[in-house]
Amino acid sequence: MYVEIESPAVVVTKPVRLRQPLFPQHRLKRRLPLSLRPRLQRKPQKIPLFIAQTPCWIISLHPEGGTVYNLLETLKSQRLRTALVSGVDGRSALPRFEGDEVLCNRTTRWRHLCALKNSEIGCYLAHLRTIRLAYQTGLNRVCILEDDVQLEPDFGKILAELERLPEEVEMIRLMGLKVRKRKIIKTLNDGIHKLVRPERGWCGAQGYLLNRKGMEKILGHANRIFEPIDKVFDHFWQFDLKLYGVEPHLLWETAHTSSIVKSNVGRAKVVRWLYWVHPFGKLWRSVERHIYLLRHYQAFYPAQKPKQRPGRTARMKL
Repeated sequence: MYVEIESPAVVVTKPVRLRQPLFPQHRLKRRLPLSLRPRLQRKPQKIPLFIAQTPCWIISLHPEGGTVYNLLETLKSQRLRTALVSGVDGRSALPRFEGDEVLCNRTTRWRHLCALKNSEIGCYLAHLRTIRLAYQTGLNRVCILEDDVQLEPDFGKILAELERLPEEVEMIRLMGLKVRKRKIIKTLNDGIHKLVRPERGWCGAQGYLLNRKGMEKILGHANRIFEPIDKVFDHFWQFDLKLYGVEPHLLWETAHTSSIVKSNVGRAKVVRWLYWVHPFGKLWRSVERHIYLLRHYQAFYPAQKPKQRPGRTARMKL
């Protein structure tokens, strides 16, 4: 609004500001008490269907068995991808070989003073072919489990964290049958579990996580069969497999009667001269392992044994 001020010489117009009310009318409206106000409609948060992207493949000779069903239900309850893989039956006869798979019993005799049993070969082929299938399918990672294990409640949570580790972590054992000296690499987010790197093999192939690079190394080395499959993993230094583990273990072996007959049970006698050669071969492999550990000293040391039992498996050797 403008007003005119008259003067003898000139007429000047000045702007006049209207005073705003101290409290606007829309603010003076009476507000409803909190108990009577309508609730805000928040958008529901989407929960991911799977907690981890890595599939869990179960190797079993009895896919319809109760233990397999229970394991599948546990994996599903932890929101994990699951699949069943048929095992290779070697209980009654020697399994048939495929592709470039070859049995080297001569090497077995001078390295272990025995020959592999058919059931051991069947177990070996089941793991090897499962790894090959995962690689051919194009998976970046796969978690392979035997059907005689039980999972800890936080298995899925820790697995989701393990799959985000860098590519240099090629294989992670989720349990073991022997307690070895190891270096603690890092503490996982829950503050309880740790990623460790053992200086020797843990023994056992009940459960492990493999990335694509680890699959390549195993498939390039393990087609010659001369020892049990877990011994191949234990001898990681022979083909530079970057092998790690988790403590406390994420699964444990249930008490059961194994269908795998060990090669050192009722072993057949080998020729006498192999008993003389065997110690020298064992010494040479020990030298090779120590040379490997010295070359990668920073990766394996300082190392010490765990102060507490790392898992629930009854036949674990401390």
